[in-house]
Amino acid sequence: MNNLLQSPIFSSIEEQLADIVDKISSAKLVQLMAPADIEGVLALAQLEAAFLDNALHYRRRVLPPRKHTGRDHVHELPEVDGLIIHIDPFQDSKSTLEITENYIHISPLSVLIKLESSKNDHHGAVECVALCAAISSMLAPEGSRVRKQRSMTISGCWLRQGIDANYDPVMSLLRDHLDAEGSIDICPLPEVPSPVVDIVPGLSQRMLKRLAKGWPTMDVDERSSAISELVLPTLRLDGISTMRLEELIWHRVMIPGNEVDIASQLHLAGNDWPDDIDDARVHASSIADSLIVSGHL
Repeated sequence: MNNLLQSPIFSSIEEQLADIVDKISSAKLVQLMAPADIEGVLALAQLEAAFLDNALHYRRRVLPPRKHTGRDHVHELPEVDGLIIHIDPFQDSKSTLEITENYIHISPLSVLIKLESSKNDHHGAVECVALCAAISSMLAPEGSRVRKQRSMTISGCWLRQGIDANYDPVMSLLRDHLDAEGSIDICPLPEVPSPVVDIVPGLSQRMLKRLAKGWPTMDVDERSSAISELVLPTLRLDGISTMRLEELIWHRVMIPGNEVDIASQLHLAGNDWPDDIDDARVHASSIADSLIVSGHL
């Protein structure tokens, strides 16, 4: 794995992440807390992987789901011993992380991104999965479980609304970093063996199957023309951003060796998520266990 902190999205927050790593390394017990939502579980699994790789003493506490509660809702955390790490993916992005002696609040973080290829500064938000992945890479850079989680580092970007804007620099840079190090493969939709088609509104499954069959024999111009024809009905509909559509058509993110792309995995997992609070907590814990073992949903 390449050093995740080499990506410019982490340049402005590296000191904060290093402070968190120091506190974790010196703690006798860490209480990992995350809501019973897929966003919380994906971030939780990143940290747990590093804790297991380093044999750190920790306890997992799955909190009630937060996705359908207001962002100003204050959830009371249980009173426990040790260092609390509270993963809070539905908070509005902040400029700094809350880090005290016995409490670390991980929430989406606003970052300033400077690129060598651009004179302009770019602004974005790093969500909790990527933050936890960066922390994990610092705790256990060669950890086998951390390596398994690496592909899912980008999953939080996909779930966050930033991708519904015209351009999300965090998503693009993180995708390119993971692709360059071999943690993910980028494929156009016709090359994905088992995609979920209905996450692209208006897309014809029959046309896609026909296109996938003929794709290997097409040249670049033929592929471009065929994709344009396939996507034309979607372009006439509202409700999907240009960037999200481009990612779903041209940049499907694959985990090497897995036939279902990450966007499809997230869609299927979200559809199966229980609504009942207690059921959601049990389900979330089960998904976390599975993620740590397999590295995918």
